[in-house]
Amino acid sequence: MEKLKTYTDERGSLTLVEEGKEIPFGIQRAFWIYDVPEGAERGWHANSVCYEYLIAVAGCVDVTLEDCNGRESYRLDAKNKGLLVPPNTWAEFSNFSSDAVLLALASHSYNPDTYINSYDDFLTHINKKQE
Repeated sequence: MEKLKTYTDERGSLTLVEEGKEIPFGIQRAFWIYDVPEGAERGWHANSVCYEYLIAVAGCVDVTLEDCNGRESYRLDAKNKGLLVPPNTWAEFSNFSSDAVLLALASHSYNPDTYINSYDDFLTHINKKQE
């Protein structure tokens, strides 16, 4: 996770990300997740080709990522924090605050054929990548 460039003065704050700098891919799609009911979880999938860059632009959310190097959890709880999710990374989103808005900037348009929706299939997929 990285802290994003933020400019603050008496007028407020401005935080930015730039393609080719903080975001190491061309942005083809943006979407946001919000109004998640208490206790609900999102994600629970990986993508074989798509990068995503996540920012909690409001509220907070826990993100757990897993790849061939292991599993790590993050708390996105500030508008000036960003988290890169590379391809072939299992992602789980949980503990959304009632006001959470999770912005995702993606490298590819939506294609259901690139999603890995089963954890067992994900483990098989990353094990093949390591061979």
